[in-house]
Amino acid sequence: MTTTQVRELPARVRPRAQRRGASRFPLAASPMGRTVLGAGAVLAVLAAWEVLARTGAFPPGSIPPASTVLAEFVRQLGVAAFWAAAWNTVSVALLGLLLIVLVASPLALLIGLVRPVQESTWFLLEFLKPIPPVALIPLGLLLWGPSPGMKLFLIVMGAIWPLLTQLIYGIKEINGVGAEMARSYRLGWWLTTSRLVFPSVLPFALTGLRISASIAIVVAVVTEMIGGAAGLGQNIVVAQSAGALAEMYALIIATGLLGLLINAGFRAVQKPLLFWHPSVRQEGNL
Repeated sequence: MTTTQVRELPARVRPRAQRRGASRFPLAASPMGRTVLGAGAVLAVLAAWEVLARTGAFPPGSIPPASTVLAEFVRQLGVAAFWAAAWNTVSVALLGLLLIVLVASPLALLIGLVRPVQESTWFLLEFLKPIPPVALIPLGLLLWGPSPGMKLFLIVMGAIWPLLTQLIYGIKEINGVGAEMARSYRLGWWLTTSRLVFPSVLPFALTGLRISASIAIVVAVVTEMIGGAAGLGQNIVVAQSAGALAEMYALIIATGLLGLLINAGFRAVQKPLLFWHPSVRQEGNL
């Protein structure tokens, strides 16, 4: 058996293993089945939460039953103040995401394509990435006070790194053979960008953008909780201070659902844009 044959064996065996796994768990092999299993897991967690709260397994007065929290969540959906707070959180997060795209895109091009820029900025980037946005809240308060400007500053500082890193990786992954072929055929800037650079960078960009969007929501809520800016985070702190635990947990669930909706929105956009990518085709064939 040659080396080539040995290397090809895993690629031939893998589809059979996937088919065997799909035959053992037929419900998980379809999108509807995965949705049913996910809904079942959520219902199981809610049922366990309800039982533990009703039987006194949780400390008294700390966690109300799931049914009480869900009822309060439904009530919040009819309150105008809830939607105003949600908009305060989402609008600044989306604006911060737009600024992140505008800053990260040219910066990634410079770092990925210009070697001196890459060599001169790597230390600064590695120094800034580990700094948690919470540590910059005092600086934001000094500059802007508890305002949307403070949230915007912290969102950009905390959520820019996934997109910037992914864009740099995507630029570096551009096929050298393809670039040489485009240069040999004199395709020009537009064809080279649309047929080579854009398809190579797009999967990395969408992944980084989806992660940055989730981080932007987290940073916005935490900033509102600690810095006092208007939004869902501030409402959570106010509810906790007033002893309205059901409202507090309902707002926490709302923030989780908000992040879930944003993530689902990016995934919905990702599928038609990356229909040609192996990851999307493989996911569609499961």
